[in-house]
Amino acid sequence: MRGLQLLWAGMVGWMVDTLLTMLIVGGGLALAGITTTDSLDFSRPLHILLGLALPIVMTAIGGGIAGWIASEDATPAGALVGGLGLISMLAAGIDPEARHTLAFIIAQCIAVVVAALTANGMAARRRSRI
Repeated sequence: MRGLQLLWAGMVGWMVDTLLTMLIVGGGLALAGITTTDSLDFSRPLHILLGLALPIVMTAIGGGIAGWIASEDATPAGALVGGLGLISMLAAGIDPEARHTLAFIIAQCIAVVVAALTANGMAARRRSRI
């Protein structure tokens, strides 16, 4: 039963992460006039925020939700959110010749750790309220 709860929490967290990333990051990229990820210029702070920092924050929010749902197995649930994000990014296809490919992979790996930590924090907060 705990395994199903862990899987459910990870999937819900990943869906929230994906939805928020599409809405907030996608909207921000559109408002900034950035059409492709190859046109990101990481020497500009707005591009760093939209291309690297906000996706990590969205994954952390998804991990927090997963930790809230699966409070007994919060850390693996949060890591699952980030891991599913990494898998979906790699399944979409990575062009080794594209700019910033390594930066996106490293940012998603950092997001896995941040999501696991956020999930652990949210589960501790939920347990303290009970």
